[in-house]
Amino acid sequence: KGPRYDEKEIWVNRIRVQRRFLKRLRERKIIDASTYRRLYRLAKGGYFRTLRQLKSYIEEHKLARRF
Repeated sequence: KGPRYDEKEIWVNRIRVQRRFLKRLRERKIIDASTYRRLYRLAKGGYFRTLRQLKSYIEEHKLARRF
């Protein structure tokens, strides 16, 4: 027997959630385009394990205009 979920499938689902969240923040002008690109690259590199980590990173570094 193999694993219940493929590791790639888990990563794809996680990155989709993070990218959707970042896109929403950019559309609502909560973050600017350069911040969006920086966070997008960090997410792509696997820097954030969860959406909660991404949110706390944004708050800690004061990257959002309002949250």
